[in-house]
Amino acid sequence: MEKLKPAKIISIIIGVILSIAIIILAFKILQNVFTRAEDLAPREVVVSEITQNSAKISWFTNQDTQGVIEYGTSPTALNFFAPEAAKTKNHLVDLTLLSPSTTYYLQIRIGDKKFDNGGVPWTFTTKGVERTRPSTPTLMPATPTPISKVTIPDQCNETDCQKIKEKLGKGCSTQDYFKCIRKLTPTAGADFTPTPTPTLIPTP
Repeated sequence: MEKLKPAKIISIIIGVILSIAIIILAFKILQNVFTRAEDLAPREVVVSEITQNSAKISWFTNQDTQGVIEYGTSPTALNFFAPEAAKTKNHLVDLTLLSPSTTYYLQIRIGDKKFDNGGVPWTFTTKGVERTRPSTPTLMPATPTPISKVTIPDQCNETDCQKIKEKLGKGCSTQDYFKCIRKLTPTAGADFTPTPTPTLIPTP
């Protein structure tokens, strides 16, 4: 069996060492890539202070980043953008000019990477417009209208039947009028003295 030459042995050893070094370097690079992606990933994304026209989006990252909120009313059409002003680890973005009673979808873009909620966008719904209840009218107690009293004299002082008739309801009553008429009409049962009839005696 032919013995290996020293130069060949050395080349084999160098090749093995280079292979190990390349593997370690590749592992480090991949580890750094995954670590960097993990540091960039938004954590504890919270949607708060939701009103009819606005909402606040907050999250944090392990390193300073500057993100952009991409949002819209359809999970497949995130056409609106709300960027951060500067890099930070604690992030807060205000979404304004929203529509009432509307569901919105959003994702966070940091650099060239987009992050969502496990494969689907985060979502929230704005509050609806409060209906104004009609005010209940206040019922004021009714003030009764005082009734003026008409004072009618208790006695009719007229003795003339015609005048009594003219003053009916003005101090004289129908009863007074009938009393006056009765006084003028003779009573059927009044006492009277009959005139004696002379008796004729024949002459003898």
